[in-house]
Amino acid sequence: QNLSPVPVTPVNMPGGAGAVALTYLYQQRGDPHYLTPTLNSVVTTPLQQTIPVMYPSTDLTPVAQMVIDPFMLWVHPEQHADIDEFRQACQEERLTSFGTGSRQEDRVQISILQEAMPECMEFRYVPQAGGGDVASKIAGKHGDFSVNQPAEGMPHYPDNYHPILMFSEDRHPAFPEVPTHYEAEVGTQGDGELADELSLEHGLHQVRGLIGPPEMPEASLEWYDNVFSQVFESERWQDFLEKNGMLAQYRGPQEYKEALTTIEDNYAKRIENLGWGVRPDLVEQSER
Repeated sequence: QNLSPVPVTPVNMPGGAGAVALTYLYQQRGDPHYLTPTLNSVVTTPLQQTIPVMYPSTDLTPVAQMVIDPFMLWVHPEQHADIDEFRQACQEERLTSFGTGSRQEDRVQISILQEAMPECMEFRYVPQAGGGDVASKIAGKHGDFSVNQPAEGMPHYPDNYHPILMFSEDRHPAFPEVPTHYEAEVGTQGDGELADELSLEHGLHQVRGLIGPPEMPEASLEWYDNVFSQVFESERWQDFLEKNGMLAQYRGPQEYKEALTTIEDNYAKRIENLGWGVRPDLVEQSER
């Protein structure tokens, strides 16, 4: 699109579920020439590992949110045709789920789903290397379900892998036949708090965007906001979102920072409730 006067070079820095990359980004204080694409591990990793970043909303510089990548409940159609069959099966046997890591975002979503479906036996959780591997395992009937994003499931959809539940108040535009968890009354018992925690509107679905180092100059931040808002509005980006079942939602620096603050607070509470253990030096949101 010729929106940048210089090339942007991707550099992969694996390690510690993003801990290595976040630490490196933190060290580039004030330099606007570094960015990292984000998913929810930009929040969950600093909450559980003692690295220089604790809360990315304040320790780093939120630049732009580009999309929401929603969780859906996916199964093999020959094993569970719909949510009713899934519910029946989970009461008769212990179902196996696959995910991307023992303390990652989909594991959190599955833990909430377990609480929201108390009639089910305890789910098994088997971590894999990535979302593509997770989808392949269910498509190959090696397990019962996952909470993949649509982009990861599309290669196997619809013959070997299909969604049976949308975690949202509204049905997914790409899968209008799939009921929401509110419609299926998953987590709606009592005050409905678990249903809200599962949902796109109130919960912990994958938020993908870009974040920079601490103390980025305001002029640079404005430049990036202008560039990425143009990327977001472009036909190519919108086609990409539609093809991959992602939900379009742009947030500029301040809005993205506010959204990250909410996500941080929700994850901190959930991780602590799960007994996984937050980092020992964690500062409470109210004390920041």
